[in-house]
Amino acid sequence: MGHVLGQAIKVTLWVWVAAEIGLQMRQLLHSEHTERTEWRTLVVFPVLIAAGIELAGPVRHAVPALSYRVTAPFALIVLLVAWAGIALRLWAIITLGRFFRGTVHIQQHHQVVTSGPYRWVRHPAYSGILLAAAALSLIMGNVASWAVFMVCCLLATCYRIRVEERVLTEALGTAYTDYAARTRRLIPKVW
Repeated sequence: MGHVLGQAIKVTLWVWVAAEIGLQMRQLLHSEHTERTEWRTLVVFPVLIAAGIELAGPVRHAVPALSYRVTAPFALIVLLVAWAGIALRLWAIITLGRFFRGTVHIQQHHQVVTSGPYRWVRHPAYSGILLAAAALSLIMGNVASWAVFMVCCLLATCYRIRVEERVLTEALGTAYTDYAARTRRLIPKVW
């Protein structure tokens, strides 16, 4: 992988983190009073992601036969796919507007958002995270380490989705269940 692409991947990660922090701060300042908040997912999600990162390295060394060379063209494709995932996540967050927060919560006058990427899937922000994570983790250069990391990401995301859908169904009732009946969770027309 070329030096420029390696730097572009590092910059991408830092810009993504900065954008996430900026959006979190903006939303905390502009969102309505929260009537209900679920905090456990705020801990479980990063713990599972961190576990995936920590396990990926040892797995790569334990199964070197599943390693592959990361070429410059491959890294460029990875970077473009990661940008698409990040863009999808940011589009979803911006579309949610005041309803976005890092926690699973219900605000005063909470409502179902069905515009933007929410027309096609219920959790496009998570689709974006998974797409970006799947792409960027390919840079590890090992199928087994990629798989271990992605399993941790999927466990974290599916747990968060389960909790979020339960909270939204309890708070919004048929408005949310009707929306859920006509949209898929992460991949349009698939799941």
